[in-house]
Formats: sequence, C-alpha cells, structure tokens
Amino acid sequence: MSYPINYPTPQGANVQIFRGGDDSSTAHVATREWVKPQGASFVWFTLIGAGGGGGGGMLDNTGPVYYKGGGGASGNVTNFMCPAFLLPDVLQVAVGRGGNGGAENVDVAADNGIAGNPTQIIYQQKNNQGYTLLQASGGGDGGGANFDNASGGTGQAADTGGPMTAAGFYNATKGMNGANGNNVISTDGITFVMGGSGTTNSVTVTGYYGYTASNRSGYSQIQPIIMSIAGSPEMGSSTKGTAAPFGCGGNGGARGSTLSGGGRGGDGLAIIVTW
Repeated sequence: MSYPINYPTPQGANVQIFRGGDDSSTAHVATREWVKPQGASFVWFTLIGAGGGGGGGMLDNTGPVYYKGGGGASGNVTNFMCPAFLLPDVLQVAVGRGGNGGAENVDVAADNGIAGNPTQIIYQQKNNQGYTLLQASGGGDGGGANFDNASGGTGQAADTGGPMTAAGFYNATKGMNGANGNNVISTDGITFVMGGSGTTNSVTVTGYYGYTASNRSGYSQIQPIIMSIAGSPEMGSSTKGTAAPFGCGGNGGARGSTLSGGGRGGDGLAIIVTW
C-alpha cells in the first residue's frame, strides 16, 4: 500500500486512510466510522484540514487591466498519539472539503474564495452532534480582485486540541498563508502543505527545496523528492477547476490577459494508525 505520508513500513500495524472531502459545513453531519482494532495498544492520528479556495480574478475594461485573486491558505496539521484503552471503540471521522474558488467578474469586484472545512475526529456521537476530540482547521479563503490584486488567504492558528489530548502526545501546526495576487508568499506555517499561488503568466513561485510551481495551486510535498502539483483553475469556472493537492490552498483567478475564477482548495486528509 502507498501512504501519502512517509511512515515506515508497518509491522503488524493497522493503517486506515480517509480521503475525499465530506460536507462538514454543518458541524458533525457527514462522518465516516473508525472502529478500534482488537488488541491495539496505541493509536496515532494525523489530520490535515482542507485548503481554502482562491479568489476570483477581475477585468477592468477601462484599461483593460486584469487583476488577480489571492491564493487560498493551506489547512492545519494536527498529530496525536495516545494509549488505545483511553479511546472509545468507535470514532467518527469528518474529512474537510476544500473551499470553492471565487467567481470572476468584469468591472465589478470579484468574489472571495470559500474557506476550507476542518478535518475532525468526533466521539460520543449523539443525534448527529457529538464532541470533537481532535481537529485540524481548514485554510482561509483567498480574496477576490477589486481594481487591484487581492490578498491571499490566512492560515488558521494551530488548533489547541480537545480535553483528551493531555493524555497523550499532541502537536499542531498552523496553515500557510496563500500568496497575494503578486505571488508574494508567506513562509510562516506548514512546510509541506503550501498555500495557493496568485496566478500570472510570467511569475513562477519557488517553494521549499527549490521546487517551482508556475500558474498552479499550492503543492503537497512529503519529501524533497516526492511532491504533487495541481493544475490551474479551469477558465471561467470557480468550482470545476482542478483541485489542489490534499490540504493545499486553491489558486487565485486571472492569469495574465485571461479572466478566470479561483481554484478549489484541496480536500483534507485523516490517517489513523494502530499497533
């Protein structure tokens, strides 16, 4: 089996990977079930929140001038390990869905993107409500162009964890800000799940380890030699463009002299390992 995170080859471990975005716009609605394997001693969780959508581009016909939307921010990353006996036998997993990109506009301010949804581990589910054990928040939305290049989305502060995290080892990292319309990227935050770029035809964004992404969404980078890069947003569409890799922010809209909506943020990810 190929794992999206570079874990060592499992030796008798149970590894369950939850991909694809759930509709978590209403808290704890769309969940999937995780059942604790028999005989488990420890459980490890890795959660990645969904990326925010990129802002739409704008055309000012008086120029004409094309203004570019900001890229969405990447989702947070949360890790937690604890003894298995402290956890319920059944948990619910909600994988955050990436935020849609903002629509483009002519002579009117373009739409902002939509923030990414969180990825959550929920316990004691009752009447579709439940209580959140762990969470990795989604990335902020990229701004829509408004007679100027827009600002990128803001990475959310690192999640503080639920009441049970004191019983194990907990670590959380904030998401990376998306680039503004001029492709200025903040390197504050996660180093392997990037925020979206603000798109142009001529600017190439240089990321970590010297890898570059031109006119594309942010990328997920697991090791210096393993990475995935999404395509540019589909022209004239804010929801059908190629989504960013998991947890990454969507691209900002408008590239050079072509008008487009922002790209959709990457869906979140949840990995649960027991041994």
